[in-house]
Amino acid sequence: MRIVQPILALALLLTGATGAAAELKPLDDKARKQLDAIPNEGTPLPKQHYFRSNEWYQNLLVQPLQGRGGAYVGVGSDQNYTMAAIAGSELLILIDYDPRIRWVHRIYDVLIRASETPDDLVSRFAQENEERSRALIETAVQGDPDAAAITKHFTKSRKLWHPYLERVRGTKGKLPVTSWLSVPEYYKHVRGLFNAGRVISKNGDMTAERTVRAAGDAARALKIPVRIIYFSNAEQFFPYSDSFQANMRALPTDERSVVVRTIHHGKIPNAGPNDWHYVVHEMPDFFARMQAGYRHSFAFVGDLLAGGKKVIGEDGLSVMTGAVPMAKPGAAEQASVTQAGAKE
Repeated sequence: MRIVQPILALALLLTGATGAAAELKPLDDKARKQLDAIPNEGTPLPKQHYFRSNEWYQNLLVQPLQGRGGAYVGVGSDQNYTMAAIAGSELLILIDYDPRIRWVHRIYDVLIRASETPDDLVSRFAQENEERSRALIETAVQGDPDAAAITKHFTKSRKLWHPYLERVRGTKGKLPVTSWLSVPEYYKHVRGLFNAGRVISKNGDMTAERTVRAAGDAARALKIPVRIIYFSNAEQFFPYSDSFQANMRALPTDERSVVVRTIHHGKIPNAGPNDWHYVVHEMPDFFARMQAGYRHSFAFVGDLLAGGKKVIGEDGLSVMTGAVPMAKPGAAEQASVTQAGAKE
């Protein structure tokens, strides 16, 4: 079941095989209106706000995601940019339960457009450039109902944001990083997505009935298949309700589509000194297991545990396909719930 090795992933990077598209054309007015019309869900503020990622081993995802193209639907902050660049995604639809994550992507939108290189972008978060960056943001977000809050978020978070981006860039920290800021072609692709108006960020709930389904309608209207759905570890906080399953069916996926998730379990190795094990799950198999009665992502953890070393990647990445045997969904789910930690 293993389809990636660190040496192979490194080789792909060294040869420049990023999978990024050569050029991304701006969307026309009709397409922009379809995307802008995707509604926000209006969820309440969560207790914690994760404007920075804690995932540092996305080098493991290079081969399984490379060149998939299409649209990308994901939760969270800038870790999405790395995966979208690896895949050469043509459209990013970012949907997060935390309404303030939309502010994060709006800040990136402004400053990435203004920054030709990764170093330029990182420097805009430095203390000496705070006033100039804040002025850029204030000008760009005029007219947004959350304009004042977006600018305030930058000012309040900048001190933590700058060293974080230095680490994402690979200029701070002990470990080498594969990211949208450390690989020039990745940054070029991400900046191209923003410059072409192909990044849309909404406040939404993966289990509710508005935002995800409208995103699916927009991608379908644009004739762009959704090739990557990224959940991070959000799945462990909700069941696969009828509404959630309807949302997944509403996205125009195909046989090349995958789900990417992170899990944390005492019997499954994390990627390096990290809290997470990555799982890349083929979309047809994801649907098949839900059809078979799986009602929570912990059931997939049970399948991995049942498969043992034959399916669990010791490097921190496992790939789920139809070849991974199905455990009894109810029993696997119950066994996993008692062992999987609800980490964020």
